[in-house]
Amino acid sequence: MPEIDPNVQFTALHLGGRTVPDDLRRLLSLQSVDAASGRANRLNDAGVFFLSGDRLPALIESECRGRDDLSGVARLAHAQAMADMVRYSGFVAEDRDGNAIGYWFGPHQFPIEVAPLMRFGPDDFSILRGKGIAEAVLVVAAHGNDRIFSDLRKYLTGQGLKISAQTIADVEQPECSASPHAIYRQLIQAYSADLSATSAADAGDPVDIMTTHRGGDLP
Repeated sequence: MPEIDPNVQFTALHLGGRTVPDDLRRLLSLQSVDAASGRANRLNDAGVFFLSGDRLPALIESECRGRDDLSGVARLAHAQAMADMVRYSGFVAEDRDGNAIGYWFGPHQFPIEVAPLMRFGPDDFSILRGKGIAEAVLVVAAHGNDRIFSDLRKYLTGQGLKISAQTIADVEQPECSASPHAIYRQLIQAYSADLSATSAADAGDPVDIMTTHRGGDLP
């Protein structure tokens, strides 16, 4: 299978210019080659889809425009907090439910080699189990079923990906000192206070994201 490097636009937008890890490179290549040849991609069939070009996950784009169930200061604060979370993250995929999957670099910008994987759904951020993107998306795609996990693991290892875990229970939960959900809540609170103090006007659609961000003020 020929290797297809992610283009510069993808790297710059989704990973902040960081070097693409080998497992992500292989997964992107596999999806691209399968699409070009018309072959089914097993991860796609299981509900994991890697991004292409300059597109962000639809849920992230929606949150950056401001939540429709909020207005005024609350809507602006959530939108600005999400804009900062994009700076702290490297979103590379979506699942079948529209949840965004990516690397968590955090305010201190962890190197991609040690950055945990996370998922953002309609309500919160959570750290995914897995040592790297291949293990993390394998757990997502298996939906708690060890038979599906085993079948997909065989498929991915056959494509040259290294996955040491034999079952879902073998996949480790990484430690994360700066929880993405905790940071997100801190950002919302900080922006709510800032905007309330300046008497921000009610927001229309789309929200205008502020040019400054609060990252340097976070622990």
